[in-house]
Amino acid sequence: MEGFVHNNTEIMLFCLQLALTYNEALLSGRLTTPRGSIIQSVFLGSLKKRVEELLHCSEGLKIDFCNYLNFGRWPNDQTEGEKNSVLLSWYLQWFAVPSSSIIKTAMERVKPKLVSASSVPLLRLLLPRTHINAIGEIDKLLVSPQVSG
Repeated sequence: MEGFVHNNTEIMLFCLQLALTYNEALLSGRLTTPRGSIIQSVFLGSLKKRVEELLHCSEGLKIDFCNYLNFGRWPNDQTEGEKNSVLLSWYLQWFAVPSSSIIKTAMERVKPKLVSASSVPLLRLLLPRTHINAIGEIDKLLVSPQVSG
């Protein structure tokens, strides 16, 4: 049953992302339909904002994301049930975060070139599909503590 719940939430998140992408294509004019949109833009926009708020407000998620980045470790669900794993999974999928090994490789390529306190521009070039919010978090968790320390 645990695998079913986890896979079901990933499918739901993927469907939401698909609907948001469709809506953004309609709004930008990249896609047109003869009868108008089949999706209510205001509802989708508020849903997107709420998902992003949920993904940014969880302190446990920040800890789990840090462990994922540093050690490739998935949350231990014995205390919170599946909640932590599902939240981390949603975050990784929502912001298109690659595997921790790809992030480590990108960081190894960035470190020798790092002149300023931010690796965001270079990480953006190395991880073009990853959302800028996730790149900012990666920078905060992996670069900023080392630069200031």
